[in-house]
Amino acid sequence: MSGPKAPTSNNEEENSLRKPHPHSVNLLRNRNLDIPLGPFDGNVGAFTELGAKHYFITTNTDYVPALPSLKLPHAVYLRSDMRYGTDDPTLWPQQWTSDYCHMPLIPRRGAVSALDIMWWNPTQDDFQVGSAVTRGLGRLHRSQFAKFLPPITHLVAQCKELRTTNPKIASLPLFGELIQHMMMLVEQLETLPTTFVKMVFAVTSLQRAFLELHALYSYMTVYKPRMTNYLTTGSETGSEKHVLAAVVGAFTTKPAVAQQLSAAKVPFWFIRPVEVFDNENILRVVALQEPRFDLLDPDAHGSGAPPILYSGNSTLEKIRAIQQAAVHTPWYRDPFETGFTRARSPSPAHGSGALTSSASHSQRYKPCMYTIMQRRTWLTVLATTDDAAKPSANMLVKQSVPKTQRDKFTPLDIPEMPPSISSMSNALTQVDRSIIPYTSNDGDKKYVLPEPALLINTTPERRRKFLHHWNLLGDGFIYTLTQQPQLLRPQEWRDILEGLMTERGAHGSKTHKRSEKLVDCIRPALEASNISHLEGFPVPIECCPQLSLTRTHEIVWQVAETSFRFELCALDRRASGRARLNNVKRCFAGDMLVGVPLEMSQRGWAAPMLEDRHRYVASTAVLMLDWTTKSPRPRIIERIADRHQWTTDNMQELEAAVARHYTQAFWEYFGRAAVVPMRLEHDVGKEEGEL
Repeated sequence: MSGPKAPTSNNEEENSLRKPHPHSVNLLRNRNLDIPLGPFDGNVGAFTELGAKHYFITTNTDYVPALPSLKLPHAVYLRSDMRYGTDDPTLWPQQWTSDYCHMPLIPRRGAVSALDIMWWNPTQDDFQVGSAVTRGLGRLHRSQFAKFLPPITHLVAQCKELRTTNPKIASLPLFGELIQHMMMLVEQLETLPTTFVKMVFAVTSLQRAFLELHALYSYMTVYKPRMTNYLTTGSETGSEKHVLAAVVGAFTTKPAVAQQLSAAKVPFWFIRPVEVFDNENILRVVALQEPRFDLLDPDAHGSGAPPILYSGNSTLEKIRAIQQAAVHTPWYRDPFETGFTRARSPSPAHGSGALTSSASHSQRYKPCMYTIMQRRTWLTVLATTDDAAKPSANMLVKQSVPKTQRDKFTPLDIPEMPPSISSMSNALTQVDRSIIPYTSNDGDKKYVLPEPALLINTTPERRRKFLHHWNLLGDGFIYTLTQQPQLLRPQEWRDILEGLMTERGAHGSKTHKRSEKLVDCIRPALEASNISHLEGFPVPIECCPQLSLTRTHEIVWQVAETSFRFELCALDRRASGRARLNNVKRCFAGDMLVGVPLEMSQRGWAAPMLEDRHRYVASTAVLMLDWTTKSPRPRIIERIADRHQWTTDNMQELEAAVARHYTQAFWEYFGRAAVVPMRLEHDVGKEEGEL
């Protein structure tokens, strides 16, 4: 889409002077080239009709763009390029509104070559597809993704620097909201497999967030002072009157706003009824510039007619609707939220160990319906009058321990397993399993992804098959985490890795229902890839490539890291009774949850240097201050807010304490061993062409 351009033909100007206007007002009757133009005059002017009324528009530019948003009825919806046509403030001028007075400062397309990527439209060639199974899922090509990073990094650095030079301005909530939204979209594009249409929508949403933040920074640091002092700014003369900011500009019906934008040298279009035309000096009359946008083809994306995002003529509500459409697009769902039933902690008389909690937590926590249901489960057990029917503590402990041939609280010591982080693996072995967990829900024994050891703790032939099947299906399951996440039992994950996802057994049989359930788990990814059912599963062992030890470590690390991040989020929500995803993300390298790239394998909790790990350990410790647990909270965590200087010994003590409290709390709330993070010891990206 090309923006409005100034007319350049001399014949057009001559024709506009001779051509009779369609209204009773001659906009050129005061035309005078020898006097400076004021904010109510016009370098050019234009007529427009809104219903039965006629208006004239004056401007300090050489063109007058149309403003469809003033027409009624008016509906806002996505176009084929995942933008909003003339309603998109990054592409077309909007009416000025005090709530978004920075919007006119959005750079005009093509005006700044360094920002050309912010108007770039992706094509299918820019979509990297993953496995052949989920061929409809992929990511933005890394070469294109990399082009976004320099301008984003520079702009964020400018905003952070503003905190020191002008903290009052930088403290505006909108700065933080836009930066957070932009970083979230960067994370999605870098890590999440998705459909082409959703990838394009993420790109345009990122571009829109960047351009708005750029406009906000420019407005607060450069243009607001000019607009505030507009009454002391005189009219420009000579060539200076043509020096306008290369920005989108705005329409307005307010004289004061016209004066402000004029003083700031921002393009504006002043709209007034034709009957108020008096002594305005208009040099030329032009026709409205109509853009050319392609309407969304109902069959272009297989989604039918485009849904109406907003209907009305309020610019304020329209911009809010566009912003919220991107912010509220689901991209992360907590898979433990539906499977988990958080019980209020039983009183000390009902369980072993001492409860630890701040007073504010008990006052703040409000149980939701699934909490109440789980509490009833506990009350039913505790209120049973038949002592013989009551389960003993030993029975509850026995039922809570996962039934498995391998002790999951002990690290798996085989070459195919990446090295564990010592503080976490040591803490896992020290978990006190005599403490009765809060939960008796079987769903808490399930996993968001395969338990890492499940991928490799088998025979070499099955390991080869398991890893190959995960290579084929991994992107699909990561995609489902952002759509309809489901937790699965270890045996169900084992069946998936075996390839037992095709229709098996007689219709209606347990075997048939089991295979149907497994396919349902990945169905959102299959539907996104236009696949009705899986074919070619299981893959014959002779067709499964033998992966190197390095690649095996990378696959296991990614599964473990994603599981750890999801599990910490779920534990914090249960133990604190609060939903604070953004706070939890600070505990991880990259501040992300899904699709963690291999480049993070030696960062965060996996950083080789203690000083580098400390930031993430401390962030986790801060979360733990709100946790309710049966086991006592380590004292060093209690005192973390009072510590400002950390010695090496203190850092080591804190890390060990946080790891112990995390693995113990996870047992208490889930009744199983936590998936702990690992690290890779090789340089990522050395081996290529294996997948």
